[in-house]
Amino acid sequence: MLILIKMVAQNSFFGFEGIITVQKLLFQPKALLTYLVAIAVFFSAAMPSHGQQVSIIRDAEIESMVRNFAAPLLRAAGIQRAPRIVIVNDRRFNAFVTEDGNIYVNYGTILESPNPAALKAVLAHEIGHLAGGHIARLREQMEVRAQAQAISMLLGIGAMAAASGSGAAPEVSQAAAAFIMASQSASLNSLAAYRQSEESAADAAALRILQQAGQSPRGLVETLRILLENQVQRSGAAAYLQTHPLAQDRLQQVEQTARQSPYWNQGDSSADIRALEMAKAKITGFLESSSTVANVYPNSNSSLPARYARAIAAYRGGGGVSALQVMPNLIAEAPSNPYMRELYGQMLYELGRPVEAIAPLRRAVELAPDETQIRILYGQALIGAGGSANLNEAVLQLRRSAVSEPRNVRIHTLLSQAFAGLGMMGHASLSAAEAAAARNDMPTARGLARQATQQLPQGGPEWLRANDILSN
Repeated sequence: MLILIKMVAQNSFFGFEGIITVQKLLFQPKALLTYLVAIAVFFSAAMPSHGQQVSIIRDAEIESMVRNFAAPLLRAAGIQRAPRIVIVNDRRFNAFVTEDGNIYVNYGTILESPNPAALKAVLAHEIGHLAGGHIARLREQMEVRAQAQAISMLLGIGAMAAASGSGAAPEVSQAAAAFIMASQSASLNSLAAYRQSEESAADAAALRILQQAGQSPRGLVETLRILLENQVQRSGAAAYLQTHPLAQDRLQQVEQTARQSPYWNQGDSSADIRALEMAKAKITGFLESSSTVANVYPNSNSSLPARYARAIAAYRGGGGVSALQVMPNLIAEAPSNPYMRELYGQMLYELGRPVEAIAPLRRAVELAPDETQIRILYGQALIGAGGSANLNEAVLQLRRSAVSEPRNVRIHTLLSQAFAGLGMMGHASLSAAEAAAARNDMPTARGLARQATQQLPQGGPEWLRANDILSN
């Protein structure tokens, strides 16, 4: 079930995006003070920051594919704690990591990857950043340069103010302004050089990780070559290049080393190829225009991914009935694929047929018991179907989902609905409080928790949890 969510990233990294270019500067202290503030904004924007909104995609099929591609690479890198892998709702080719160890991949990166090896190479590069602690060091470098830049600009402003007050020649003020501009340029160039060295280090780490994982490094070379060849023509590459500076010698160095790998000619597995094809089909069907779907997957293409994409596009375009007619045939061709059953259940549920949605979703959960997103949708269909048996089963499924995603707003919201349907109002209030807390709305969370303490048995685990929320 592909859903879009607006979330707040705790440590989003945006590289050099937002760099400030000044064509003309009025050589007056007031203007320079404004410029100093602008420079400070640049450094803070370039740093990982709290509170940055990111639109993300939650989909079990896409997330599972990326996790499966990343798993052997993480093991090869010696990273014990599996990072959270987040799919970003952005058509541009880009990927980045954050200080808290999460990996963000734009959906455009998946669409533009010509094969699984290319997508794995992008992941290996980002894992190289994680293993090398590059983001924390980049923050330190930015902070040092920001401080030095601020001092240089303050000195320049002081010199200009002194010159202005003493009636010195205009050349003195212009020299001070030139000093400030030169200082800024040197600082940015120094930071760019440092970033370039970190990218080269991540490339080297990616090559080591791929070899240790028994994966071909050909995808890394392919990706860098495509980006280099299209860095001017393709806007899709611009975002990646802003955060991943690229040079011809960097590509040559990577290719020279990569060709020495014993896995250079190793091809992708058929399972990986099919997983990427199906993920691309789903993304295209849900997020691209109908004309794009028709161009990429014309009716003459009878492959499973093509029919998958066309069914999704038809459903998205209002052709729910025709999509429902296609899905059973697709499921019959891939009976062990849980994601097609999930999609079929989603369509039935959203078309107002929750009772019929239960069977395919139950089977999808059986086929993929670790896929939280499928289990949540199953719980939602059970709630929609109603009846005490279905509601109790929904509580069971959603509580299990909450174990893996304790701060998922949707889980707690659905739990609140299920408990309310069962007449368990104290539990409903507590679940609503959990949902509010998960979206950082603590005033609402405390109000609902206070209500829950008045409805729940005093001293019980739920009553104690409500009091925990009250104390936060």
